Amino acid sequence: MMRYILVLALFFGLQKGYAQQGQLKITIPNIDKIEGKIQVSLYNSKDKFIKKGQEYKSQIRNVKSNSETFIFKNLPVGVYAVALYHDENSDGKCNTNLIGIPKEGYGFSQNFKPSLSAPKFDDTKFKLENETEISVKLIY
Repeated sequence: MMRYILVLALFFGLQKGYAQQGQLKITIPNIDKIEGKIQVSLYNSKDKFIKKGQEYKSQIRNVKSNSETFIFKNLPVGVYAVALYHDENSDGKCNTNLIGIPKEGYGFSQNFKPSLSAPKFDDTKFKLENETEISVKLIY
């Protein structure tokens, strides 16, 4: 009987370890204009990174101050990347110039600043543990 209880305890203990959940707090500290919306997109796959409609989770909120904080709860512990933009004119897209450079503020986890091409998942990835906090500065 004691072996049976031990096996069950071990099984449920391992299950809990595999199902660890975390929380991600993202602060954007440098919003230029208190207008429009901020969209924060969370990715957990390099194949889906910054592809429209391929986000793991996403939040959109009206800008109410020069600093905004977004919280994603109950996320599986693992590797993620964040991409966000300030939709100043609330048209639902990140407006770009003729050569594809954003005209509205944008940013990535690890505060990665792209130079000649869009960032890769590996440039921006981070490990989410129990409670992870990151700050992403907008690039204008």
